[in-house]
Amino acid sequence: MDSAFDHVTLKKGTLLFAEGDPGTSAYLIRSGRIEIFVMRNGQAAVLANRTTGEIVGEMAIIDQRPRSAHARTATDCDLVLIKADQIANRIKQADPILQMYLNVVLSRYRETIAKLGNANGSTSLEAAPRIERFDTAIGTLSVESDLRRAIRSRELELYFQPIVNLQSGRLCGFESLLRWNHPVRGLIPPDDFIPIAEASGLIVDITSRCFEEIGRTFPEIMLAALRNIKSVDMLFLTVNISGHDLASDSFLHSLRSMLSTSGISASDIKLEITESVLLNDPKKAADTLKACREMGVGIAIDDFGTGYSSLSQLGTLPMTSIKIDQSFVRSMRNNPTSRRIIDMILRLAEEMEVSVVAEGIEYVEEEAILTKLGCEYGQGFYFGKPLPLHQTLDVCRNWVARGHLDQPATPRIARAI
Repeated sequence: MDSAFDHVTLKKGTLLFAEGDPGTSAYLIRSGRIEIFVMRNGQAAVLANRTTGEIVGEMAIIDQRPRSAHARTATDCDLVLIKADQIANRIKQADPILQMYLNVVLSRYRETIAKLGNANGSTSLEAAPRIERFDTAIGTLSVESDLRRAIRSRELELYFQPIVNLQSGRLCGFESLLRWNHPVRGLIPPDDFIPIAEASGLIVDITSRCFEEIGRTFPEIMLAALRNIKSVDMLFLTVNISGHDLASDSFLHSLRSMLSTSGISASDIKLEITESVLLNDPKKAADTLKACREMGVGIAIDDFGTGYSSLSQLGTLPMTSIKIDQSFVRSMRNNPTSRRIIDMILRLAEEMEVSVVAEGIEYVEEEAILTKLGCEYGQGFYFGKPLPLHQTLDVCRNWVARGHLDQPATPRIARAI
């Protein structure tokens, strides 16, 4: 068994599956050759040969009908296993018209196979197209398989990045950020695995585990903060949520369970969402967010200002805060337009009676400009990078309000503690 992803190595002549079998998986051929055949009058009629870079068994896991033919290895083969749920989650996210088209194509393809299998004489199918970006497909399957194991093995860990009250310099909260401690590859950032988790549907399981970790760790963080009340406010914690989470029937249950078992106040939790979470099922997402607000949980719009529908969503979402995208913060020192956009967002937020967090602060000048503009909260490497729990506890105990204002105008990797 390959540690990187699920794969099987089979000897020549091995029956992979038989006509009429249920379709539980497909196989991506890394090396070798597979025969697709049907049995007619006691004889095997070969329909096609599939080789490196091709897939076999794909139809049954897409349309969930029985296998339409047999498959056996014509040579020794090395195959990557593709499970039915891996495909089902991706098809579910596809455009409905594309889903319909796919079902029609598969139905006609099955009819063709049936006719060929019943015909006299030569029977064959055209060669299937090789998979483009074969290495990319293998890599994605590898990460997805590892991610399933990582969820079970609790390799996913929460890191916490400080959020500061810009007007007082006091520590007031943290954003929880997911990291993957891979046993071979080391620490993997979320950009390398979250898109795969969302495409596969694993993100719902990951969010559930994150809630469990928040229930365990955030009370410790709040307790550490109580030892430094001169420089630390009552803390809140922001949690990033995907559209798949809001569409899941288990999401609200996981959230309620975490709050009830941990004793964390609902008002201390803020869910961060981007506009994209509303694209697939806006009504379901809006209903779930409304239920969260009714619990007392805050709603923050992340990366605000980068989407075309930002302003249109303000009146429909039950938001409590806005996070200004870091691209505006990074460019505002040299770009007056960015500064004016930030000022406009701040005025708009004031009218809407919601708070504002500026992300991506790396320089003292950025902090000073945002403070002068009246921005309430700030976040970025200038105040501190994301840290694991034990270092986050030290940050709470040793934070000094206004201490960062004396630092030189250079990027800061982490706040001194």
